[in-house]
Amino acid sequence: MIIVAGGDSFIYGSELADCNDSHSLSTFTALLAQGCDYQCVAWPGSANNSIARAVMTQCEANQGPQGVIVSWTFPSRYEFKFTYDTGQRTGEWYSISPWTVREDVTSIREEFKEFNQSIFNDQVASLNRAKKTGIYDFAKMFYSHVGSSEYWEIYSSLKELVFLQNYLKLKQIPYLFTCADNTLFDNYTVQHMDRTIKGLINQVDMSKWCLFDNKGFYQWSVDNKYRIGTTHPLEQAHADAALLMKDKFNELVKKHLQ
Repeated sequence: MIIVAGGDSFIYGSELADCNDSHSLSTFTALLAQGCDYQCVAWPGSANNSIARAVMTQCEANQGPQGVIVSWTFPSRYEFKFTYDTGQRTGEWYSISPWTVREDVTSIREEFKEFNQSIFNDQVASLNRAKKTGIYDFAKMFYSHVGSSEYWEIYSSLKELVFLQNYLKLKQIPYLFTCADNTLFDNYTVQHMDRTIKGLINQVDMSKWCLFDNKGFYQWSVDNKYRIGTTHPLEQAHADAALLMKDKFNELVKKHLQ
């Protein structure tokens, strides 16, 4: 029985004690998948289109019964396939975020709950690579003209969400969705939606979602004062999140695979 987990650094397990050269087995997705063949395709910094692509690609490669759990990320991230090697693990595929275009790298410190020199150095190195390869210039232009628009953020993310949802339903793969941050639904664009946004929202099957007091995992962890590393909730938050999600996950995913 296979469980495929998609998401960003929260699902990869960044800053968790067992997250070294591979994904963690202490994240809420890994805890929910105990006893199964756990396949984590999450990666730090992933955008929502990256998450949808990675999950679908893995599901297509699998054989036998499988289920999916996805934690969608912040809608301000975008993935592109560049025409050259970006210098990152993902090669030509690269997810950009507002951090990619930070002119003052020291301002990243303001985002840290607890300062970690090693993690800060990694962020500086990533920004320097983006400048060296040209991604920084591209991202700056993109955000200036398109990417910083809340409408485009929400529209792009909803498309990916509906795309993966409909793929999983077509393939009859049981799944559960959640998110890192609920701004995907709690925003001006959705509250004042036009026909385009309404058409996407109406396709979202919220019965297959599990939120944390109507919040995303990161928001819920901060609000409930769980220990946070630089920017990631640590083990206790994941353990308690898994307990909150367990019944829903078993209902929507595990019982269909047994």
